[in-house]
Amino acid sequence: MHRPNQAREYLGHQRSGPPRASRALGSALLSLGAAASVALAAPHAARAEAPVQRTFFRLPSSNGFGAVLLDLGAARLTHFRERLPATEEPLLDERREEVWIGNQPQAVRTRDLLYDAYFGLRSDGHQRWLTEVPVDLDASGYAGWTDGQRGGTGVVTMVQRVGNLECTQLFFAPQGLPQAGFVMAMRIENRGEGPAEGVSAFSLHNFHLGFGRPGVMADIGESGETVAYDASQGRRDFLERAFAGVVVARALEPPARHGASRAGSPPDLDVYRIVADDGGADLPDLDGAAPTADGSVSAFQWDLGSIGPGEARWVGVAFAHHGDPSGAADPLVQGALDAYLGAKRAAEVVADEIAAYRAFQGSIRVPPSASPEETALLRQSAVMLRMAQSRESHAFLREHLTRDSEPRATRFGTTLGGAPATLPATIAHRGHGAVLASLPPGEWTVAWIRDGAYATVAMAALGMQAEARDALRFYLDAEAGRFQGWSELASYDMPPYQISLVRYHGFGVEETDFNDFGPNLEFDGFGLFLWALRQYEELTGDTGFVDERWAAASTKVADALVALIDPDTGLVRKDSSIWETHWKGRERSFAYTSITAARGLCDAAAVAERRGEAERAAGYRGAAERLRAAIAARLTDASGALAANLEELTSGSGYWDAAVLEGIAMGLFDPQGRIAAATLAGLDEHLRVPAGAGWSRNDDRTDHAGADDLSPWGSEYDSAEWVVTDLRGAVAARLMGDVARSDRLLRWVLDQSAANYLAIAETYDEIRGTYKFNAPMVGFGAGVYALALAARDGLVVGPACGAYFEESAASGSGAGGGPSSSGAAGAGAGGVGAAGADAAGADAAGGSDNDSNGGGGSSGDLREDAGCGCRLASSGRDAAPSALAAAVAAAGRTRRRRRAQR
Repeated sequence: MHRPNQAREYLGHQRSGPPRASRALGSALLSLGAAASVALAAPHAARAEAPVQRTFFRLPSSNGFGAVLLDLGAARLTHFRERLPATEEPLLDERREEVWIGNQPQAVRTRDLLYDAYFGLRSDGHQRWLTEVPVDLDASGYAGWTDGQRGGTGVVTMVQRVGNLECTQLFFAPQGLPQAGFVMAMRIENRGEGPAEGVSAFSLHNFHLGFGRPGVMADIGESGETVAYDASQGRRDFLERAFAGVVVARALEPPARHGASRAGSPPDLDVYRIVADDGGADLPDLDGAAPTADGSVSAFQWDLGSIGPGEARWVGVAFAHHGDPSGAADPLVQGALDAYLGAKRAAEVVADEIAAYRAFQGSIRVPPSASPEETALLRQSAVMLRMAQSRESHAFLREHLTRDSEPRATRFGTTLGGAPATLPATIAHRGHGAVLASLPPGEWTVAWIRDGAYATVAMAALGMQAEARDALRFYLDAEAGRFQGWSELASYDMPPYQISLVRYHGFGVEETDFNDFGPNLEFDGFGLFLWALRQYEELTGDTGFVDERWAAASTKVADALVALIDPDTGLVRKDSSIWETHWKGRERSFAYTSITAARGLCDAAAVAERRGEAERAAGYRGAAERLRAAIAARLTDASGALAANLEELTSGSGYWDAAVLEGIAMGLFDPQGRIAAATLAGLDEHLRVPAGAGWSRNDDRTDHAGADDLSPWGSEYDSAEWVVTDLRGAVAARLMGDVARSDRLLRWVLDQSAANYLAIAETYDEIRGTYKFNAPMVGFGAGVYALALAARDGLVVGPACGAYFEESAASGSGAGGGPSSSGAAGAGAGGVGAAGADAAGADAAGGSDNDSNGGGGSSGDLREDAGCGCRLASSGRDAAPSALAAAVAAAGRTRRRRRAQR
C-alpha cells in the first residue's frame, strides 16, 4: 500500500558547495558531501581491474535488537524487523517436538513489520512525498562520526533538494533503546537567498502487523489493524496494533496534524492521497481510535512557516515495537520511549546518537599505517561488526504462531534452563552475543560460527573487547550437540561437542540447512573457535575469561576435534566445510577444515601450556603437527600446491579452492616456501577472475568437463570473486613478500566499498566487477578487512605451534598422488608431498584419537624451543598415501530426526 513506481532519477553530481554548519550538530552531520570524493576515489594507477561502480543502495541500521533498512533507490525506509536474526528457534508442535516437512526442519521466522515510511514536504505552494524527489547519491550514506569524517556511525542519511530547500533525512536504530525501534528525522535547510514561506513537513508510516511469517525479507499481512492517537500526559503518540504486536510512533516535534487512514478511505481522508495529489490540503486529525481495518497507516504534519536564508528546521518520529497487541504492553513501549527520549527534540536525538558513535570510535584501534580512506572503511567496519551482534536475551512470545488459530510452543522458559514456558510469556534465551554473517538486505542474517570467528578476532584486534567476549560466550552457552546422533555421522562415532556444526537460530539453538543431498555438517568451526579464543586472549590480555570457560572449550571443542581426525587419512573426517556442499556423497576431506583444525589445536595447546597443563598441551600440539603433516602429504599436488580436497586431487583435476590460502595466512606453511608459492601460482592460473584483483572461490562451476563431476553443485556462487578470499589472500601475499599484490587486493576492496557507502560485499561479479549476491557482510567482510589492515601493520598470526612446517626435508615426486599444476611449475624443485607422510596414515594418530587430552605422543618431528618462530624438521621418510577413508553410512538409512539431544 502507498508504494508507487520506484523508478528513480539519480543525481550523480557533487554538492554545489559545502553545507552550512548545522546549528544542532556541527558540520559532522553533513560531512558526507565534503567526503564524497572518497566514495569515488581514483583507482590505483597500476591496477587493471574493471572500473568501480556504485550498485548497492540499501543501507541498514541496527541496535542489536532490531534493524531498519533505507532504500536510496526508492527514497524510503522499506524494512523494520522485530528482532535482528532471521529466525528465532526450531518450530515445535503441540507435543514440543521439532516439526519437519519432508526433509526440511521448520523454524519460527522473524517478521518484517514495515511496508514503508518516508517524509513529505510542502513548499512554494506545492506538496509532495519526497519519494518522488531525486536523491543526491553522492551526499547520502552513513553520517560522519565527527567533523570532516565520512561514516563511522549507524546513522543513514539521504539528501534531497526541493527548490532552495535541502532535506537531509536521517534514519537509525537507536543504540540507547533496548528493544526493536528506530528514528526517522529530517533537517530542512534553506540554501537560498530569500525566505521560504509556508513550509510544512509530513511523515507517513505504513506498518504491516497482520498475519503470517513468510520470512524476514517478505511482507506480512495488513489485516485487522487498529490505529489510535494518545495525547495524554503531553504525549504525541500513534499506537498501531494487530496480530504482530503494537508499534508506538512518537512525534519528536509537536505536530500540527495527526491523521490516519486505511485501505479504501476516500481521497479527502486518505493521508497518502492528500499529500500526493498536491491540493494543498492539510491532514485530517484522528482523535482517539480509528475503527479496526485492513491496511491502516498513520501520518504527522508539522507546519514550519517561514524558513529564512541559512536557517533550518527539524522534524522527526521515534518508533518502538512490542509483540503483545493486547494493550498490556502499551505502557511498556511508551515507557521505553519515555526513558530513551525524555524531553529531547529531533535535533538533540540525532546529535546524541552521533555522540554515542563518537564515544564508540574513541576506543577503536586504527593501525598507524591506515590512510584516511582506509580509516573511514575500517571505522565503518567496526560499526557493522557492532550492529550485527545480537544484544537481546529475552523475548515476548505470543501463544499464536502465524494467525489466531495456530498455536505456538517454545523450548525456552522464563529463566535460562527453566521448564518451557506456557505462552504468552517473556522467555529467556541464549542469543545474546551472536554475530550475524550479514546485515540486511543481505540474505545471511544468521549466526554462522565460521563468519563469527573472523568477526570475533577482528573485534579483539579493533579494541572491541566486550563485544568479542560476548561472541565467545555465546558459542560456549548456545544449545549445541544436537546432531551428535544423526545417521550421517554414525560412522564417525561423533563425540559430544559444543560448537555448532553449521550455524544458530536467533535464540541460540544449533541449526543446519538441507537440500536434496541432505544437511550441511561442517567441522571447520571447531578449529576456528579455538583460534578465535586464543587470539582473544593474546589481543586483549584477558586470560580470566579463557580460564573461566576452558573446561568446556577443551573437552567439547578441542577434544572433540581431535576425535574427528580420521586415522586412515590423518585428515579431519569428511564434512561439508566452508562452501557447504551438503552430504549424501558430497562430503569431502576438505583442506580448509583440516587447515583450521591444525591451527586451532595449536592454539589450544598454547592455552593449555599457559595454564600448566603439560600433558594436554602436548596432546593437542602432537595432533596438530600430525594433521599438518597429513595436509602436506595428502592435499598437495606434485608442484606443492594445496588442493581443495582429497577426492578431487585424487581424480587429477578440478581441485582448486581459494580457501586454502588460510594454510599460509594462518601460519601452517612457510610463506617463503614451496607450498605457498605453488599454491598462489595455481590459484592465479585456475581461479583468477577477469574483472577483479582476486579469485573465484573455487573451480566447481567449470571443473571436470566431460568426466565424472566430483563437484556437480557448481554455480555462479562459485565463479564469483569472493571478498573473504581476496582479503585472506592479501594477508598471505604480504607474508610471502609480495607487498604489491597484497596492496592491490586491499585497494580493490577499498575502492569498491568506498563507492558503495562503506558496505563490504560478499562477492563481486567476475565479469563486470560489480557487487553480487549479499552485502553488507560482517565476518566475511568487515571482519576480514580489519584483520587484513592489522596484518599489514604486523599484527599477524604467528607460525602454527611455534614454527612453520619444514618442507626442506621432504622428498618425492608429488603429494597425494596428484598431478602438477602448470602454473606452479616454477615454484620449486622436488616434491613436498611425502613430507611427514609417515605420520599421515593409520598409525599417525596413534592412540590420540581416543585420548581425551588429544593424546600425548610426539608427531615424529624434531622441534626447537616452542614458540621461537623456528621451523619444524620432518623425519624425512617417504611413504605412499594410504587408502581413502571408508564411506559414511549409506544413503537411505533412517535418520534420527526426533528431538535432538541437548
